[in-house]
Amino acid sequence: MPHQRIRLQNTRDGTMFPDLDYTVSRAVRAGNNVFLQGQTGITLDGEGFLGRGDPAAQADNAMRCVKALLEEVGARIEDICKITTYVTDASYRPQIYPVLARHLGGTHPSSTGLVVKALAEPHIDFELDVFAVVPESRPQTQAAEELQASHLRFRQGDGKGSDLLRGLGFRGSSAVRAGRMVYVTGATGIALDSGEFVGEGDPAAQADNAMRVVRVLLEEAGSRMEDICKVVTYVTKHSYRKDVYPVLARHLKGIKPVSTGLVITALAAPVIDFEIDVFSVIPEEGKEHRRIGLINTNTPEAVDPAFPGLDHGLARAVRAGDLVYLQGQTGRTFGGGFVGRGDPAAQADNAMQCVKTLLEEVGARMEDICKVTTYVTDVTFRQSVYPVLADHLKGVNPVSTGLVVEDFGHPDVDFEIDVFASVPEDRA
Repeated sequence: MPHQRIRLQNTRDGTMFPDLDYTVSRAVRAGNNVFLQGQTGITLDGEGFLGRGDPAAQADNAMRCVKALLEEVGARIEDICKITTYVTDASYRPQIYPVLARHLGGTHPSSTGLVVKALAEPHIDFELDVFAVVPESRPQTQAAEELQASHLRFRQGDGKGSDLLRGLGFRGSSAVRAGRMVYVTGATGIALDSGEFVGEGDPAAQADNAMRVVRVLLEEAGSRMEDICKVVTYVTKHSYRKDVYPVLARHLKGIKPVSTGLVITALAAPVIDFEIDVFSVIPEEGKEHRRIGLINTNTPEAVDPAFPGLDHGLARAVRAGDLVYLQGQTGRTFGGGFVGRGDPAAQADNAMQCVKTLLEEVGARMEDICKVTTYVTDVTFRQSVYPVLADHLKGVNPVSTGLVVEDFGHPDVDFEIDVFASVPEDRA
């Protein structure tokens, strides 16, 4: 059965790329998984913008859109498992979280909050990514406690929420299990039980604490470290990568997830230098995730001068049941070369060719793509990379989020793309 893609919008009908023929969806439902386009102050019909200069009003519009889109694909606010908030200034966080709390009510998702260099347009101050899962069996009543029982939510109000969002009314969960999916709140130097901060001024210690937290939360949700499919790491300075990656290699030894690494403007508090997002899927009994394109940071095709001799095994793609997670794709080729130095469009073209190859190697297709997240280091690069994406994704109509970040792992990289795909049941 093909994915359900709703509210298709073409760039020709908007203001950002009126000369470009690129169609995206506002929501995609693939089986029970729901992926939403990054929501901002742009109205649901795509024709207006609410809240110029007012991040709280943008957040309010975003949440109204989220609710409407979820309902259109047969989901509810209560099905939300994970949210990621992006703001362009850390001072906006106290404005937006009370708005999110009001709309989310008792949902209590896991969450990550990032400060980015810029969003798609200068007047956008806030953007929201949402991952939701429709329960296999939906309670027939509207009782809040029964709706909450649809997903398992662990340590509600603990960890990040209690320390960084106190007084804002927002209450999240440290982890959410929805069927076989486990979504974890972005892990940092905040200790799981005490709420104290571990490793001030020491990114390696923060990473070590974060990975210990991840292990505990996965185990509490009935998962294991071996179930991790994808990690996304955030640091606030490029130089911190050399501190944190040996720590990650130790904690993830033998697991071989796919990985994306970003340097961003700031995290939820000035003291936080490192954060990690983890996507985990519990395999069916007797089955294992399929991990392809296995590489190691100490091999010629993957070597990074910042990590000479580092033994860190990764995959380029992981298939977990019907879900496919890809390593962030750039101008880097599978053989270790690089395409498009100083040319973001050429990098995007190489990245999308790699995406197609990796999907095919795990039994998926381009039309199985549900969500893409694009990262560039300069907002002007969007003009050159989006025509390339439009060419490769013609007829696919994914949901999309576009972010401007400070830097990537390699100095030549100007563009990176994350892809989430799902193989339909009839081909699974």
